[in-house]
Amino acid sequence: MTVDIVSMDTITSGIEGLGHLFYVVNPFKTSFRTTDEVPHYVSRASSWFIVLIIIERILLRKKGKAPPINDCITSMACGLFMEINHIAFRGAETAAYVYIYENYRLYELPWDSLWTWLACAVGMDLGYYWAHRATHEVNLFWSQHQVHHSSEEYNLTTALRQGVWQGFTTMFYYLPMAFFIPPSQFFVHSQFNLLFQFWIHTEVIDNLGPLEWVLNTPSHHRVHHGSTRYCVDKNYAGVLIIWDRMFGTFEAERRDEPLVYGLIEQVDSFNPFYLEFFYLRKVFEKMQSMSTVTDKFKAIFYGPGWVPGSPKLGHYDQLPETIIREKFSHPLTPHDQIYAAIHFLLLSEGYRAMATHYEEFDGWLLYGCCAYVIVSLISIGLLFNRNSWFPWIEMIRCLVFLAYQLHFELFLTETIGMNLIMNGIRLFYLYSALQCKIECVRQFRDNMQKDKIK
Repeated sequence: MTVDIVSMDTITSGIEGLGHLFYVVNPFKTSFRTTDEVPHYVSRASSWFIVLIIIERILLRKKGKAPPINDCITSMACGLFMEINHIAFRGAETAAYVYIYENYRLYELPWDSLWTWLACAVGMDLGYYWAHRATHEVNLFWSQHQVHHSSEEYNLTTALRQGVWQGFTTMFYYLPMAFFIPPSQFFVHSQFNLLFQFWIHTEVIDNLGPLEWVLNTPSHHRVHHGSTRYCVDKNYAGVLIIWDRMFGTFEAERRDEPLVYGLIEQVDSFNPFYLEFFYLRKVFEKMQSMSTVTDKFKAIFYGPGWVPGSPKLGHYDQLPETIIREKFSHPLTPHDQIYAAIHFLLLSEGYRAMATHYEEFDGWLLYGCCAYVIVSLISIGLLFNRNSWFPWIEMIRCLVFLAYQLHFELFLTETIGMNLIMNGIRLFYLYSALQCKIECVRQFRDNMQKDKIK
């Protein structure tokens, strides 16, 4: 969401009147702002996310449960994918809400009223419940939400693993609020609601006692991410677990059954681009396999588990009660882990700078930079997958970066310290390109030798 794209006085004045509330859903979101102060607040909030992720990792490592670096970076890469979408489409998800409020609102609730605040908070959370439930019960919507469930780990980085187009599939569940709730309130609470859900993606926190009856907690949400029978399609809540208790979708965590995370059908890839779009092909193939127009429609808009002759959401009693499997992984050398972490950090900071100053980019340059970030994330995924295309794509990617920043004389600063940092970045990209060139040559020679043997 990029509210500053929508030139509306009601949004700006309302948000400023709420005490300059700024919103951050994940460490990459810097394009969502209403005043010039936002980059500072975003940067500060981003730091807290990173700090919490590091603290969680330290605690898990002490327990011998530190999640693999490839899964963590893949989760954050999916979050970065989603943020690139927000830049590329510039507030399209929020335009409908603003349009309805400006033209068709039935009653104008005062934006500075406590009752409006509470009504928006409850309405937002109820809307989230039904929107979230729809992403599990409509196969087309699940094609986007499955990204969030694709990790076989469960930690704070999992909260950032989101589908690129999910916002377009769920926005309709919030639009009724536009007939009453001012956009300033809606935008604030939409971010508060999602921000709350960051901390529940962890195994570090156990049971929270009486709070478990009212709030969505790590325990409740762990069940939601489980892939065994008792976990599937349970605990959709955002903030308040009361919706699940009211609508019959609540399930408490069972201490005697170890949770297995991920999709029921294991996904064997760390490529964020593949994770974002592979299920759309499954939806299309399922639709094509149906013999009647009615069944083709159901293949798209009924549940992921639906087959002809079954209930709308499929047969829950046919789901596995237990799942025993090895987690998908490729061992990484310490060099590869450090290499991927540094490149991802540089990409994240590059995206942060681009998102903060995107209005200074002309259209083609902006989309070109977005495409570069996407290709870079794909390249890191290919490294994690041990794909033979990795060194070729990575070499070209690093050379493009060096050529681009030298041509446009980027990273030229007046301070010696910053110049040293920027030169260090150039050297790291040059080192990366040379390392990949060596691997490309090795692959080429191996292929030539195989051809000679044949």
